[in-house]
Amino acid sequence: MDDNLNTFPNLPKKNNKAPLIIIGVVLVAAVIGGYIMFNQPKKTEEKKEVVAEKNEPTPTEKPKIEKSSVKIQVINGTGTPGQAGEVVTALEEVGYSADNIKTGNAEEFDNKVTTIEAKINFEEIVSNMKDELKSTFDEITVKSTNLDEDSEFDVVIVTGGKIFVTATPTKSASPTGSPTPSPTSQSTTTPTPTVTLTLTQTPTL
Repeated sequence: MDDNLNTFPNLPKKNNKAPLIIIGVVLVAAVIGGYIMFNQPKKTEEKKEVVAEKNEPTPTEKPKIEKSSVKIQVINGTGTPGQAGEVVTALEEVGYSADNIKTGNAEEFDNKVTTIEAKINFEEIVSNMKDELKSTFDEITVKSTNLDEDSEFDVVIVTGGKIFVTATPTKSASPTGSPTPSPTSQSTTTPTPTVTLTLTQTPTL
């Protein structure tokens, strides 16, 4: 027989690599996609907290008080002469007006601690006075900052410290006069006359 009868035409071979390439591409794409999705930053929803604004009243500024306008009363609480005057001098040197300062004496001189009373809003003035009088008094106490609004004075200072003791005069004994002897009446005696008789003998004739 002829050999050509047993020969078949060469059929093209199927390429089996194509599906593998496709699968590989898909896998690579899946890996890359997963990596990108995994590392993508998460969007966090920012919660905006709505803070309710509280309408708090704004503090009113205290009016500035001039030292020269402050009305002051200084009371001598120890009885020490000139003590109230020392306070007036000390305050006058730092700006307070002597025309607005009045002095007086306490009913009883028994105040051992210097005290200060003042009206409301005079806290800064009181603090200044306390600092200025430290060199004059050993102890100073702010008694009150609620002095009656109807008071004639804005600040009242009562001096304190060592109580001044007034020397009590001693009564001197009046000299007792020695009695003047009254003249005694002297009795005068009248001398009695003595009679002398002389006898003369007459010769007898």
